[in-house]
Amino acid sequence: MGEPDLRRHRDCLLHQGDQPRRARCPTAGCTTTHPSSVAVTAHCLLRTFFGGATGWNGRADALTPREIQRIPTPSRDVDTAGGPLELSEADEALLAELARDGRTGYGRLAAATGWSESTAQRRLEHLRRAGVLFFDVDIDPGLLGFSCVAMLWLSVPPSQLARVGMALAAHAEVAFAAATTGPTNLVISVGCRDVEALYDYVDTRLGALGAIHHMETAPVIHTAKRTGAVLDL
Repeated sequence: MGEPDLRRHRDCLLHQGDQPRRARCPTAGCTTTHPSSVAVTAHCLLRTFFGGATGWNGRADALTPREIQRIPTPSRDVDTAGGPLELSEADEALLAELARDGRTGYGRLAAATGWSESTAQRRLEHLRRAGVLFFDVDIDPGLLGFSCVAMLWLSVPPSQLARVGMALAAHAEVAFAAATTGPTNLVISVGCRDVEALYDYVDTRLGALGAIHHMETAPVIHTAKRTGAVLDL
C-alpha cells in the first residue's frame, strides 16, 4: 500500500486508552490501534489558536532576549488567497524526508525528489513562506523546569469561542490551543512549574476569562513518545 495522500487529511486529537496524542484523521484509514487499547475516541481540530509554527513560550524562557532575536523567522509572503497550495509528488517526497528527520540536507532532499539541490532549497523556502512547512524542536518540558504538563478540555458558549481561544493563545503557560469537535469545544496543553502552579493557572488565568462553564483536567503522567520521529542514531 502506498503512502497516504497528505492533502486529504485533517488534524485530529486521538485518545488511545488514556494517553492523548495528535494523529492523522482516522476516517482517512491511517489510524491503527495497539492490541492493549481499551478505547479510542477522536475529535477534529477545527481551528488552531496557538501551537505548531508559533512554538511554546516556555522554551523561550531558557534563552536570553538577545538569543531570541538571533533566531530567524521566515516571512510568510506567499499569496495563498486563491486556495490551498497544490503539492506535487515531489513535494510530498520532500515532506516525507523532512518528517523522518528535519535535519535532512539538500543533497538527500534532491535525491528523494529528483530535483537539483538548488531547486530543493528554493522549494523548501517557498513552502516555509507559504506556511505549509515549519521546523520545530521537540524538548522534554521537565528539562526546562516545567514538571507539570496537562491537557485541559474546556466548554464555552459558541459566541465566546474565538475570544476565549485567542485569550488562551496569549497565556505563557499554553503550548497548544485549538477549537475542537466533541463534548467540549476547546482543548489546550499547558506546561507549569509544578502542581501548585497548575492550580494557580486554573484559578487565576482561566477563572478570569469568565466564559468557561465546564472543564476537564488530565495531567500527563508519562510521555511514551512525542511528536518527533524515532531515529536510529
